[in-house]
Amino acid sequence: MKLLVCLCSSFVFLHSSFSAQPNVLFIYADDWGFGDLACHGHPHLKTPNLDRLAREGTDFHQFTVCNPVCSPSRAAIVTGQYPARHGVHQHFAGHPENVARGMPDWLDPKAPLLPRVLHEAGYATAHYGKWHLSGQGGEIEAPLPAAYGYDDAAVWTGPGRSVFEGTNVEKMAGSAHDKVGASFQTIAATEHALHFIRGVKDKPFYLNLWLHETHHLVSATDEDKKEYPDTAEPQRTYYAAVTRADRQVGRLLALLDELKLADNTIVFFSSDNGPENSQPRPSDKLYHSVGSTGGLRGQKRSLYLGGVNVPFIVRWPRVVPAGRVDKTSVLAGVDVMPTLLAALDVKAPAGYQSDGVNILAALKGQPFARQAPVFWEWRGPHAHEADWPTHSIRDGDHVLIHNEDFTRMELYNVITDRAQQHDIAPQNPELVATLKAKLDAWRKTLPMPFVQSGRRAADVKATSAARKAPTVDRSAAYKRWDKNTDGILTLEEYTNGLAKKDDAPKRFKAFDKDNDGKLTREEFIGAK
Repeated sequence: MKLLVCLCSSFVFLHSSFSAQPNVLFIYADDWGFGDLACHGHPHLKTPNLDRLAREGTDFHQFTVCNPVCSPSRAAIVTGQYPARHGVHQHFAGHPENVARGMPDWLDPKAPLLPRVLHEAGYATAHYGKWHLSGQGGEIEAPLPAAYGYDDAAVWTGPGRSVFEGTNVEKMAGSAHDKVGASFQTIAATEHALHFIRGVKDKPFYLNLWLHETHHLVSATDEDKKEYPDTAEPQRTYYAAVTRADRQVGRLLALLDELKLADNTIVFFSSDNGPENSQPRPSDKLYHSVGSTGGLRGQKRSLYLGGVNVPFIVRWPRVVPAGRVDKTSVLAGVDVMPTLLAALDVKAPAGYQSDGVNILAALKGQPFARQAPVFWEWRGPHAHEADWPTHSIRDGDHVLIHNEDFTRMELYNVITDRAQQHDIAPQNPELVATLKAKLDAWRKTLPMPFVQSGRRAADVKATSAARKAPTVDRSAAYKRWDKNTDGILTLEEYTNGLAKKDDAPKRFKAFDKDNDGKLTREEFIGAK
């Protein structure tokens, strides 16, 4: 009889455990290349915890982010939409730079957002680590993470509570660009994440842990470097930083095991873009940025696969097959939100249209053939040879890339030529024309017209000139702020466009020379 009671109790426990809403842990690395994992064939790096995650889940080799730099890549994850739809084309920076790039100062918190949707569905939500969904500078007072649907947050490269505050490594506080701060930021973020998971009661959780590694400054302590005693620099510091981040992942996996939450938690690991381009001198800030694309062409800021094809490992016991390597399913950053909403049985916001697709079948190991193409645009600098493409489309096995004026176009079959070494465009003019037409059609759906970057000849000089030229800045701002395109800025339109709105009426009046309550293009752009 006692045995029967025990068995029944065990059945009830197991049934309730697996019928509960799944938790979500999204670990997002920074500038971490596809090849920066032992399980991806790196001959020297030690990543035992991420390798374990791959053994216990599925490792997807055809996943791509939606932009080759930080902010837009992250915007695609949390909105399920291409970042260009929100005016996010490069990383958020100071206000003059954002205006010159045709960007807002932050991702609009009114956008459809995964954390807010899950929060409203009863999830406890938190974000720890890198933010970079807003710019920085004296004129920028960005919304706090709470405005995006997070119950708790501690960040760097963003507003609000510092990631070091209230942690055991608070005395190591610093920015991502000094050696001490860079070595301890992810450790601090992980402490917050551990505390959050322990504190969640009677609720499922959605948790972002966005790592510092391996963004510059890549730094490691002497203790970190003990893992690689016989490795020369700059590799020694880079490898040590990667392994330090891997240890933090291990701390989270251990806690999920301890609390018996592992079986009901979906864990993602990915990176926001490919590895940074290293610099040769020890005094250079990117000297230690020696990440690996795993043989893929291009790096960060490139639309070749090395810039956008990054690790994507998913573990969800009893749902996602363990130990599987998927080399064919075409997945993208915009797929995360619609897939999670489907997996968690949470309704999307009214009127929401994702640019992604539900990839749950692929996660489950079922046959999956993507029907929608994947698109990219790059409006940033072209400082390295592989950074020349401005637009790209993947449809099926083929990727087409081209530059701004279509004087250079290349086509690759990325299944048979994953390293993109053999341009087959000359032999396939019809396919090139078909893909170009699809790419052109997509570009026409974007809310802003394509703006030529003009940075090929001299990136630094051109960027500097753009920052110093108020007429250029105001012209770009006028186009963005004139929502109804009637050639007039009202006070409301002007105010909505400003990052700092407190003195908007006074500033508006200074431009409004004829005091008619409207700003013409000439009044706004020609004002001194």
